[in-house]
This record gives sequence, structure tokens and C-alpha cells, in this order.
Amino acid sequence: MFDDEEDEGFDSQFNSELERFEKMIENKEAYYFDSEILEQIVDHFIIKNQLKKGLTAIEFAQQQHPTNNTFELRKAQIYSTTGKLKESLLILQDLEKSEPYNTEVFVTKASVFSQLRDHENAIKYFEKAIDSAADRDEEWEVEDIRFDLALEYESIHDYNSAIKELKKLLQTSPENESAIYEIAYCYERIGDFDKCIEYYTMYIENNPYSFTAWYNLGNIYFLKNNIEKALWAYDYSIIINEDFSSAHFNMGNTYMQIGEYQKALVSYSKCLEIDGDDALTLSYLAEAYERLERYDEALEYYEQSKKVNPDIAEPWLGIGIIKELQGFSKEAIQYLQRASEIQPENANYRLVLAEALFKADRYIEAEAQLETALQIDPKYAEAIILLARIKAEFSLDDAIDFIASLEYLDKLSADVRIFYAVLLWQNGQKTDSLLIFKKEYLIDANSAKTLFLHFPEAQEIPEFLQILDLNNEE
Repeated sequence: MFDDEEDEGFDSQFNSELERFEKMIENKEAYYFDSEILEQIVDHFIIKNQLKKGLTAIEFAQQQHPTNNTFELRKAQIYSTTGKLKESLLILQDLEKSEPYNTEVFVTKASVFSQLRDHENAIKYFEKAIDSAADRDEEWEVEDIRFDLALEYESIHDYNSAIKELKKLLQTSPENESAIYEIAYCYERIGDFDKCIEYYTMYIENNPYSFTAWYNLGNIYFLKNNIEKALWAYDYSIIINEDFSSAHFNMGNTYMQIGEYQKALVSYSKCLEIDGDDALTLSYLAEAYERLERYDEALEYYEQSKKVNPDIAEPWLGIGIIKELQGFSKEAIQYLQRASEIQPENANYRLVLAEALFKADRYIEAEAQLETALQIDPKYAEAIILLARIKAEFSLDDAIDFIASLEYLDKLSADVRIFYAVLLWQNGQKTDSLLIFKKEYLIDANSAKTLFLHFPEAQEIPEFLQILDLNNEE
């Protein structure tokens, strides 16, 4: 929209005119200025974010050059910047009538509509601006506007349209780093991680010391479950910027996923060294100690996390789990209840609480937690199985009816159907049980492990063993 200034000003002549203008305002006098000089003075104030001075200059310029529409456009742009959107739009509507092919009017109008969250009109005017700039063979201007259009599509989560515009931009400007970075982000949002990696890699080739690009690349490799590459990218990010805590944090998360808990400790500790006490990082550090079965240290860091921010659920959950492991059931339940209160829509927290309640023989409360978990996530296999187990404590028929009544039973996790087979066998419905297990086993031989987990006695039952021998017969 405006050309950037170089050094201390446009040139010595402009500086002289600027001083003359400011002296005139200070003395409340009136001098004549050339229209072009006044345009430069107005742009200077806008670039310097001296918007009040800019409006003063516009008012003066319009008195001396009332037919120059540039000053009215600049007023609309200042209004847009200062939140006077309706006033800006009124000016722009008049300007569009008098200058129907003015690219800058279209761009400014698009920007105002964007701020008003009228995305349809914002897109319409960005497209008009592109057509107008293309008609004048201003390719650099087309590229800038196309980038803004792509960002507008991103704001409404239409990433495919954003990608389409960014690809057009990259056809004419293949090394446009902002467009490369942005298109990688869009591919990430639509889940096309291979394309995302391609563009982040392209960006890194031009910007090998961009620690944020390496970090983003690591995130994508992590989402693809390519742990080795994720750690490699995070490592480069940290080499470039040792104090980039986000990379240390995500590296810690990656180590946690592969069971490298000692290395995760190092990463999380580095985060704390950089950022100071952060409740979430302290909680993750505590979890690493918990996985290493260093419970005293885990409890210490969970308590620190809770002290820093008592309103995050993770430390309450962690303390509850450890207390349960240590046999302090009543205390554990209190912590787990608090975690569920903080995150009431977290089905996993409800399950953990239900498991503790079940072990404490508080079946009705456990059932209530599981029913809530299944309202949140109706396909949550572990919650379904535990709820069926609780029902089976009182009535096998009720447990069987519960699973049989589940919508889309055939589309749920195989674990649910295997447990269903176990309940049927225990209820004397052996033929039905064996048919279900045989079907699941022929699809996935790992079903045997699930069967033995829920029903260890099956390892001694000939009918089940016969099914397991099917592969040998073939």
C-alpha cells in the first residue's frame, strides 16, 4: 500500500518540505505545497504510525487539492487502521464510483470487509484488485494481493482455495518464501503431510537457519509418526536457537512417546531453565518421573505444577494416578475427581476416575462416570468394556444386552466384540461366543491376545484353542 522509506527519509528535499509543513502546523499558518509532496507527507505519517498527524495533513491537503482522490483514500485507510470501519467503507464506496478501476481502493475495501468478518465481500474485492492490477501488468502487485487473498481463505478455513492461490503466486514467484511457508501450513491443516514436508523442505533450502521452519518440520514428522525424522528436525531447531523452548518441549513429548523417559526429563528440564516455572511443563516433567517409577520426584513436580496453576487438570490427574498405585484409593479419587471437574469434557479423565471408583467397589459412581464418558465419545472402547464389566458384576444378561444394543457394534474397536464374546461364553452362549471370536481372529490374529487379556482361562479351553489352530490346518 505504501512504499517503505529508506534511511532517515525519502531525500533531503522531502525532509525540507516535511520540516516546512510541521513548522506551518505549529505556527498555525498556511503555505502552499505541491500535491505530490503532500502525498509523500501523508504517507510518511502513516508509515510512522503518526495517524493523528496524518489526518491533519489530509485535511490540509484536501483544502489545497480538493480533486485529488488519493487523500480521501488515505483517510479511509487511516479509519480502517483505527477501527472506524463504517466510516472507511462509506468513503471507499464513493471512491469506487469515481474511480472504478483503482486497485488500491479494491484492496482497502477488501481489508475493511475482512475486519468486519464479511469474508465473502473481502474475497470478492481481493479478486477485483487482482484483475485490476493484472490489467496494468503490475505482477508484483498481483502477487501481494494474491497472498492477502490466500490469507483470507485461511481465515475461513478454506485451505484448498488458499493453496490454489498460493500455487498461482509461486508460478510467477517460485522463491517467494512467505508463500512457500504459508502453503506448507495449509497442507498441514488439510492433513497432506507429504506435501507439507515438501514445502517446508523447500523453504529450509532457502532459509537453512530458520529454527521455526525446522521446528514445524519436526511437528509434521511427529504427526506422521516418523520419530527419527522428528527428533532430527527438532535437534536442528535447537542447534540454531538453543533457547527455543517449544522445540525442547516437543522433543520431550517425542521421547515420551517412544519410552525414552530419561531423555524426556532432559528436554523438559531445559524448557524450565529457559522459561522458568511453567505449570504444564512441570506436569510433563512429573509424568516422565512417573513413567520411570520415581514416584516421590513425580509427586514433587506435580505439586509444583499445581501450585503454579491450580486450574490445569494434568497435575491433579497425575497425583491421583500415583496415589492409586500406592494404594491410597480414597485420596486418589479426590484428585481424579478434581481433574474431571477441571476438564469435564475429557472422556479419558472420566475413565481413569471410573477405574479408581470400580476398584473401590463404588460401582454406581463408576457407572455414572462411564456413561458421561460415552456421551462425550460414544465409541470409546475402554469405557464400553469397563461399563460392561461393572454390569456383569450384577447381571451377565444386562452386560450382554448393553453391548448388543450399541449402535454400529460392528464398526467399534475389535476389543469390544472380543469382550462381548467372553461375556457370551460366561453366560453359556458358547456357540455365539465362538462364532464372534473366530470371525475376529480370522481378520486379525492379535485378537487372541485380547481374548487372553480379558479371559485368561481361554488358554485352557479346547474350543478356543481349536480356532487358534486354524492357520496350522491351512
